[in-house]
Amino acid sequence: MSTPPVIVIGAGILGASITYHLAARGADVALVDAGLPGAGATRHSFGWIGRSPSDLSPAGELRALGRLHWERLAREVPGLDVHWSGALVWGDHFASVATRDGQAAMREPHLTAPPALSEFRPDDGWLNPTRATEALISAAQANGASVRFGTPVTRLVSSRGGVIDGIELGSEKLNASTVVVAAGIGSSALCATAGLELPMVSSPAIMVRLRAPSGIVRGIVANDLFEARQDVDGTVLMPLDYNKESSTEELMQAGEDARRLFGESFTGAQEAALLSAEIGWRPMTADGEPRVGYAGTPGVYVAVAHPGITLASVIGDAAAEEILTRTARDELARYRPSAEHLDNT
Repeated sequence: MSTPPVIVIGAGILGASITYHLAARGADVALVDAGLPGAGATRHSFGWIGRSPSDLSPAGELRALGRLHWERLAREVPGLDVHWSGALVWGDHFASVATRDGQAAMREPHLTAPPALSEFRPDDGWLNPTRATEALISAAQANGASVRFGTPVTRLVSSRGGVIDGIELGSEKLNASTVVVAAGIGSSALCATAGLELPMVSSPAIMVRLRAPSGIVRGIVANDLFEARQDVDGTVLMPLDYNKESSTEELMQAGEDARRLFGESFTGAQEAALLSAEIGWRPMTADGEPRVGYAGTPGVYVAVAHPGITLASVIGDAAAEEILTRTARDELARYRPSAEHLDNT
């Protein structure tokens, strides 16, 4: 009798990375999602890969590893484009070692008022989250992974002694050797069907998209007033804090305010047009730290992280090895939902 596949629930950037790394290692793996690849929180991500040099948070080291793994993935995954443009930052929130080097205007020549003090992070980069997710899934399929989209998972199921060995899709059941829950904000509800607690908090943010002439923003620009980057097709992304907007009219007003600020901040941007302003829900645990590893119920592996873009590369690699070898990876040690089911020797 053949061994059931590993089933990954969630086709966001994190689930796609785990699926790819499992398939690349020769595992039988199936990816399941209620929607299309990258259609949830991933779609609303800014796509910034990097960390502040002064980041002393528990996940700071993991974020640094994330960058290295994105370099590797860009080499091995066809169609995965990572743009190592660097990030120009200033202000109290972003800059930690700002200097008066006079280079801001050179790095971002379209700024209308280049800052006197700024910090340039040359190692930072960005990617288009949806296209990166699709590229990872395509590479996973090329390595034998199967996918099912438009298929909501209703619950995790057990047919033997409390071990989760499958998932329920309405009236259909799929057997699994391991179920990986990487469903973003839906992970908590799925874990609850197996009697597992995964405390998460509501963390909304607004993503504004503008249409503007290409080349206005060269890399990532971030300061106390705004963040912005420009995709290769000219689309500008500007993430905003959510201020309890409760109607389409209020969201569009937030988008118009961002468009106006963008036009004031960059020459050539005055004719930028608002494409969309949408609320995205970031998958964050109660303490803000990732949760990655086997949970208290055998057969369930949890993978929830923010920022998912930066961390998806390293978590995908480490999680795949843990699932296939049942040997703990040191970089994930502090983020365990449970200490069970892994050999830490």
